[in-house]
Amino acid sequence: MFGFTRRLLLGIFWATLGIGSVAATAADRSSRELLIAHDSMRNERIDTRDRGQIQLLFGDQSTLSIAPGSDVVINEFRYDPQTQAGNRTTTLTAGLLRYVGGEISRKQDVVFNTPSAVVSVRGGIVLIKAERSARLDRGGGGKTEAIFLSGDSMCVTANGQSQCTTKFATAITSDGGAPPSAPAPVATEAIQALFGNLQAVDGAAN
Repeated sequence: MFGFTRRLLLGIFWATLGIGSVAATAADRSSRELLIAHDSMRNERIDTRDRGQIQLLFGDQSTLSIAPGSDVVINEFRYDPQTQAGNRTTTLTAGLLRYVGGEISRKQDVVFNTPSAVVSVRGGIVLIKAERSARLDRGGGGKTEAIFLSGDSMCVTANGQSQCTTKFATAITSDGGAPPSAPAPVATEAIQALFGNLQAVDGAAN
């Protein structure tokens, strides 16, 4: 049903509050989970700070891969398979995620909130990394880096200003709540390093 390969052992299936989970254990005993989202969910928290990599599959055919050490809340996911329309908003408090767009993002922007910025995506694939501020007395909530890999567009808004890009392999950052930077090219090595944190998730989904 789920096609788990690469020496993964299929675990248990459960459903709770709009998310089902297929748990798997790799040969190295690291934890990997494949979560199946229902067509409607709200305020679901996925905390991987004490867990392995996680991938979420949504009804609109979008996916969300979450690296270890991340804290994510699905604020809202609503999808009507009949009309292929819906809405989704996600908050990344800390960590790294990759979003691969589905039906919703083909018709409207999908929004990701971080402590320092708002990232909106139309279609395609993005990487978003959020870092908390090391100083509690520092405003802005740390640093946000969003990398646009494919699709129609990506925008980052912070401190009342926005920067957008339609060029693949470009990044927009906001540090400490400052206005977002202009889009800048990202080296292949930097992208590969981020994908390295998500590679085990890809293996679990094959």
